[in-house]
Amino acid sequence: MKLTTMRCGPGLLLLVLCCWGCVSLERSYPDKRYFVIEIPGDAKAASPESDRVLLMLNLHISPRYGDTSFVYRTSDTAYESDFYNQFLSSPATMISEEIRKRLSASPVFKFIIGPASQLTANYVLEGSINALYGDFRNLSAPRAVLELEFFLRSDDPAKPGILLHRSYTKSVPISQRSPEALVAGWNQALEAIVSMLLADLGNAKL
Repeated sequence: MKLTTMRCGPGLLLLVLCCWGCVSLERSYPDKRYFVIEIPGDAKAASPESDRVLLMLNLHISPRYGDTSFVYRTSDTAYESDFYNQFLSSPATMISEEIRKRLSASPVFKFIIGPASQLTANYVLEGSINALYGDFRNLSAPRAVLELEFFLRSDDPAKPGILLHRSYTKSVPISQRSPEALVAGWNQALEAIVSMLLADLGNAKL
């Protein structure tokens, strides 16, 4: 019996090696995909109605949504982070840039500047992103949720203080639970919020 076992050993070893070479140890993972938030279309620049200069600070963002990974709300208390679908850069940076571009086309202010500018501003706009997620609690009716809050402050010594405080929330129905549909919903929500912000800025007592 021992002799038989020794003779079969090399053959068995060869079979194992052959099988090992046929088996791939590599696992297939989905590729990461990157997206940007942007307001659809280009707004036509209007002639400014005054010489006012607005400094728009970069938006703060809730730690819940500050990462580049997409966030999905799956129940009243549960959220999930998507490792494979992400923003190309910080969502706070992208949304801040989009708002500045749209404000620059508005006649309310002559110039819209950022934190790096050396110009002196008459007013300061600061804000925060309080919600940015895909609402998948109802699987048959997914939604893109965006909530922004703004404060407009006057730096004019003659009338200092908070001139405007508004919070805007948009929950946009999307056609399907896909990253493309979700980003399109966020874009639509951002466009609607900025339109409301512009209207409120125009009506503010500047």
